Amino acid sequence: METKGNLISPIRKSPAIPTLVAEQIIDLIRRGKIKPGDRLPSEQEMTERFRISRISLREAMKLLEAKGYVVSRHRKGKYANSPSQSSRSTIEDILQVDHAKIWELLCVRRILDSEAARLACRHATRKDLDGLRRVYDRAVAIGEDRVLHDVQEGGKLYTEFFNALLASTKNTLFMHIRKSVNSILIGALPYSRKKLSSIEGSSRTIVNQLHAIYGAIEARNADMASAAIVEHIDYLKKSLKKALAVS
Repeated sequence: METKGNLISPIRKSPAIPTLVAEQIIDLIRRGKIKPGDRLPSEQEMTERFRISRISLREAMKLLEAKGYVVSRHRKGKYANSPSQSSRSTIEDILQVDHAKIWELLCVRRILDSEAARLACRHATRKDLDGLRRVYDRAVAIGEDRVLHDVQEGGKLYTEFFNALLASTKNTLFMHIRKSVNSILIGALPYSRKKLSSIEGSSRTIVNQLHAIYGAIEARNADMASAAIVEHIDYLKKSLKKALAVS
């Protein structure tokens, strides 16, 4: 009889070991090899089967629990679970464990948002531009050095700004593609904002960058608008790497 442990394949050495372990277990659950409610092998057995350290395995379990594929039962071990369509993965928890996902997310944003800025330069109406300006003005009203630290309004204004930019493209297919990653972006904001707020001057810099993006779109300068987005995303990446290095 095939046991759950026999289904596990060794993992080759890699910086992304926790992610690779999590992906293998998710695949087994999705294919029905491991069914919801099944008890996973013990920690010792899994480390031996995967040929990984206990630390890597525990990080993989955190990823799986964050995604809803594994649940822990006190003193009974870990059990497979099938996350419902309505349940949302805790992206913040995933990012805390696997920082590489942050760079993947920023890469996607760099591509999509820089093109959105170009489209907005061609299609934004006066009403669209006024909407972008109002979001920026609200950020200034909070205080350029305080936006990142405002738990309720900071992330909300940031999301509103880029949603307004997206609406300005007038491209329904592009909007649909971009909105498909919105839930991930929203989930990532609390974690990213918390890390960025530790970098001196980051709040003011980001507000100034939003103003530059708005100004380029208002001037209908597609190259400048795209470059402003790229500068913003690159700044986020550089600052987050700095914050993570000292955390």
